[in-house]
Amino acid sequence: MSRVNITVPDDVIVRARAAGLNVSRVATSALVEELDRRSKIDALDAYLAELERDLGPVSAEERAAAAAWVDGVVSGSVARTDSRRRTA
Repeated sequence: MSRVNITVPDDVIVRARAAGLNVSRVATSALVEELDRRSKIDALDAYLAELERDLGPVSAEERAAAAAWVDGVVSGSVARTDSRRRTA
């Protein structure tokens, strides 16, 4: 197992120790989660690149529809308005 030094603001380390946290365990867990998140992003980027190679670039109309859908998700007012799938 490797030993590393990390810099943590004084107030954060005081609170972590007062809470009885194992700082090494929490830091390790955070690193594992971040590495997993980045791996998933890389896989998604590769999949999207594959779709673009197979189907061509996303049109301005498709981007606008996707942006409207995201806005609906964020606002909580998602309505299924178009169930068409993208085709080559």
